[in-house]
Amino acid sequence: MKKLLVVAAALVLSACSTMQPPRYAVSVDNIQKLKQLETVEGEFVSLSQTVPFSSNCRLMGPIEPADGLSIPDFITKAFNDELKMADRFSAEGIDITGEITKIEFSSVSGLTNGYWDIGLKLKSSNGESLDVSNKYTFKSGFDAITACNATADALSPAVQDLIKATINQPEFVSLMAK
Repeated sequence: MKKLLVVAAALVLSACSTMQPPRYAVSVDNIQKLKQLETVEGEFVSLSQTVPFSSNCRLMGPIEPADGLSIPDFITKAFNDELKMADRFSAEGIDITGEITKIEFSSVSGLTNGYWDIGLKLKSSNGESLDVSNKYTFKSGFDAITACNATADALSPAVQDLIKATINQPEFVSLMAK
């Protein structure tokens, strides 16, 4: 009976864990691409999230970005970090706002794979808009602890990939040009 209580307590306590992805790290490829786009200058002001999103991963608990950021704030900061590193950030340039139109993840796609699927509708202060969607896949794992930690760790590269998909759209230059 004692063993059963210990196992039950361990399961309950492990189910309350929050998985926190590492802070966003800029992508060298994204920076190189942004440096080539000489007319791009501005900042991502804000993203909203109007679609439902469950941050819970299996029975492990939620996945929440570092530094107390929400997912929209995490993505906004990531875009601005890339623009800053490429010397394309300017508070006096174009303002980009938008909304997250899709956000979901799976830690169990094909049993040991996972994905982050993120879509955005971006709006520029110059009147242009751009829709972008990206599905980032990764190896997750079989057990919940491994899979959920891998899913949390995959948020940064998923956002790097989303930014890559965004800046490689031909319409991106029009979105960010004065």
